[in-house]
Amino acid sequence: MKRFLLSVSAVLAAMNATAKVQLTPLFSDNMVFQQNCSAPVWGKAEPGAKVTVTPSWNRKDYVCTADAGGKWQVRIQTPKGGFKEYTLTISDGEPLVLRNVVVGEVWLGSGQSNMEMSFDRIALRAGQDAIKEAAGFPEIRLLQVFRGTGMVERDFFEAEFGGWTESSVETLHNFSAAGWYFGHKLSRELKVPVGIIHSSWGGTIIEAWMSKDAISFFPEAANQLALVDMLPDNEDDREYAFEKGIDTFFQDVWSKDTGFSENDSRTISLPGIVQKLWPQTNGLFWFRKEVDIPEGWDGKDLTLSLGPIDDFDDTYWNGELVGSGRIWNKPRIYSIPARLVHSGKAVISIRNTDDHGNGGIFGDASLLYLQGPDSSRIRLDGDWKVCMSTSFKGMPRAAGHEPNLATVLYNAMLRPLAPFAIKGVIWYQGESNVDRAYRYRDLMSAMILDWRALWGYEFPFYITQIAGFKPVTLTPGDNDWAELRESQSVSASVLDKVGMACIIDLGEADDIHPIDKREVGERLARLALANDYGKKIVANGPRFAGYTICDSSIRVRFTDTAGCLKVIPSGDYAELRYGTSGMDAELVKKAESGTLCGFQIAGADQVWHWGDAVISGNEVIITSPEVRHPVAVRYGWGCNPVCNLYNSEGLPAWPFRTDDWAGITYGSTTL
Repeated sequence: MKRFLLSVSAVLAAMNATAKVQLTPLFSDNMVFQQNCSAPVWGKAEPGAKVTVTPSWNRKDYVCTADAGGKWQVRIQTPKGGFKEYTLTISDGEPLVLRNVVVGEVWLGSGQSNMEMSFDRIALRAGQDAIKEAAGFPEIRLLQVFRGTGMVERDFFEAEFGGWTESSVETLHNFSAAGWYFGHKLSRELKVPVGIIHSSWGGTIIEAWMSKDAISFFPEAANQLALVDMLPDNEDDREYAFEKGIDTFFQDVWSKDTGFSENDSRTISLPGIVQKLWPQTNGLFWFRKEVDIPEGWDGKDLTLSLGPIDDFDDTYWNGELVGSGRIWNKPRIYSIPARLVHSGKAVISIRNTDDHGNGGIFGDASLLYLQGPDSSRIRLDGDWKVCMSTSFKGMPRAAGHEPNLATVLYNAMLRPLAPFAIKGVIWYQGESNVDRAYRYRDLMSAMILDWRALWGYEFPFYITQIAGFKPVTLTPGDNDWAELRESQSVSASVLDKVGMACIIDLGEADDIHPIDKREVGERLARLALANDYGKKIVANGPRFAGYTICDSSIRVRFTDTAGCLKVIPSGDYAELRYGTSGMDAELVKKAESGTLCGFQIAGADQVWHWGDAVISGNEVIITSPEVRHPVAVRYGWGCNPVCNLYNSEGLPAWPFRTDDWAGITYGSTTL
């Protein structure tokens, strides 16, 4: 069946290529029009050609003339949504007929890997049942935008299957699970077809999804914008320019490598990343450590284990190369030949090439050791000397298919979708901006306004707050992930028709891609149903509404309680949420036993302590024996916080804080 669909797609593509009228994949068989609106239809034809667009629902002709560049556009009035199938005829004298066209609701889903996470990805962990269950809903229509980068704004894009498809076993594999579940709930509640346009790219920063006009207001993007302006738009040309530039760059780098310098060295505790000592810096770094070799190891083969090294390493034993690694997350295990092993002092030196992101020796401490012939070990974790030999400032970027440059995804994957009539947008992104979490509130708001300006109207925009991730947060205090969530909350509060789905309880300690995308999609759908379709349902979990300090306690008021506040343990999901080792933590045990957890409290000294919290109506009272005079409280503050406050509808409370103390990402803007 999939082969058949692909062959049909190829035929349609060939028709569009040879017909005088050329269409974007937005206009294809199986497409969905937004109901009750003036919907743009556009394409290309011969310059000066008269183009007629005729929908079968009213058989009215909408006529225009292609301009000097061959571009044309009309607006057609769409009817009330329903399951009736229509045709759309577009003709410049040679008619092109689109079939199985329906009218209903159209939403755009975008972001990074958690929006992108497909049914196939879910099937790897949970089996094929999810695909089979989602397949029998032809009223849900899918448009999967292919990945692409652009140095300039484009008016074209490519799509899987060449355009729209019905939801089926064959078409669901690569589609956004969160987007599909969102559309499914809308269709079920509204009794109309729903079309989901999906345009996402995993691991991407928000700046890549913003236009040049929008991102130009942020000074930190200036260098990236200058780079984008210099690069050719053709991907092959960009790759050629990069390869030529990188060869020259590294020839220069190697020639300037000064090796380890005791005078310029610093002490670092390994495992660790070099950016702790040289923030936001990439380059060549030398690690050095002396070890005492016992007499019993003299003249015997040894095993040197270093764990993973980001990105590359060349490792030396007393100045002789004993191993090199080029895979950033692969543990390094090297053999030290017997001829090099002598009792007494030995020096391990590691040249670490860190060409992007964080670098260093970052694995578990147990992976750093030197093992002798009798299987005894010398631990190598702890203090090492490290120095930076050469900075990689000015290194060419591999921009041929690089998505993390300002504007390039907006240009190639967002701009070509406008002005197709959509009801609104669902968004799941933020993990790649955690290092600039405080700045994200400005970027998120600017991007929403940017997209609305592109479409020309104020559509609803629903943000998915990033879920819990990493080991359980057992120590109260500042946290970058919490600051990113706060920025998302701020964006959802300051702009009209913007909301947020809190999924703090759906995260997984060991996987940044939590599997429960059904609940993600349905929580987003709740927002749309309540705010845009007039459904009388609860759309949000409890939200902070104010607080009162009463001697040694703080009383926090909440809205959106749906009648009452309650504690809900994670139950069967707890081990995924907190991790196997996290289940042994006393804090997790308390939360799972029904004790309200997740509140931190501090006095004027700004030192945070876990609070004892009790529910009182629509309020929570927080105290701590360690804080006699509290001034501030936080909830759900951490990478993976233990928190279990819900409303009576089973929706989790939004993380929040009452203080405005500078966090760890305040002022961090560098791209």
